[in-house]
Amino acid sequence: MSAEAVFDLIDELERVGSIGDTWSAFMAFACTFGFTHGGLADMPGPHERIEDTTLCLSWPEEWRQRYFENNYIAEDPANLYLKQSQAPFTWEEMLATQNYTRQQRRIVSEASEFGLFSGFIVPLPGIGMGPALVTIAGGNVELSARNRAALHLAAIYTHARVRVLSKRKARLLAVPQLSPRERECLQWVAVGKSDWEISEILSISEKTVNTHLERVKKKFGVRTRTQAVVHGLRTRVIGFEVAA
Repeated sequence: MSAEAVFDLIDELERVGSIGDTWSAFMAFACTFGFTHGGLADMPGPHERIEDTTLCLSWPEEWRQRYFENNYIAEDPANLYLKQSQAPFTWEEMLATQNYTRQQRRIVSEASEFGLFSGFIVPLPGIGMGPALVTIAGGNVELSARNRAALHLAAIYTHARVRVLSKRKARLLAVPQLSPRERECLQWVAVGKSDWEISEILSISEKTVNTHLERVKKKFGVRTRTQAVVHGLRTRVIGFEVAA
């Protein structure tokens, strides 16, 4: 694979105007290496589902349904390996470690029922709290260092283009603004404080604390405080630090 082919893909990605066309162009490129299926997703946070954080997907339909319905992402070695590697890795490299249970390894084995015998995963920065990835899979593919580099660069650029075009990104950027007091209350909820504790810290009544948090839930369009915290962290309205 020549360097010119990668830059030809980048030129094509600059011309297309939709996420679908962007992903199709990338997968056509990946197919030249033997990878016929793939996906691009943010890793789900607490109370999120992988099907809701997946931006692009071209898996066999039956495998997609099985993976989502059984919540395989929680035990998938690919997801678990992201915690120890920021560099691209193959399924073979991932499974060479001894850190996986039989159940976890079986997820990779089941993929082979759908013609997915080997894969290549590129970890990427997520849009919110956690990492994202581009994953491609197909037959028994062996990659040279040069081809790994080509796929790595292609995945990075595809991910960037999808972010630009993503309606999900636009929606996250349009996060409703919280008042300073609403943000403070939500921040303290995130570190486990009760309404009474928050009222003592902020020198306001428990009723006022509850009112602020109810407004936060309404602004975020969620039903529970836990969901509000998750949304606040993912959109960076609050952080992991303790409120001042």
